[in-house]
Amino acid sequence: MTERPRPTSELLDALRDGKRALHEQQRDLPLPEKIRQLLELQKIDYAIRTARGDTLESWQRPWDIEP
Repeated sequence: MTERPRPTSELLDALRDGKRALHEQQRDLPLPEKIRQLLELQKIDYAIRTARGDTLESWQRPWDIEP
């Protein structure tokens, strides 16, 4: 197995700056949009977990609500 080069400090700084900007945008979203995003992520997670054959409890399924 070959070693991969380490990320540069410039790359890490750019990634951190991007993450910080994303968090700022998310923090400023209205609550209904935050809930909409949460529900969408639950649906994505559910699709991935059921596709790989996971057995889920009822509380692990996406909420059946509209934001």
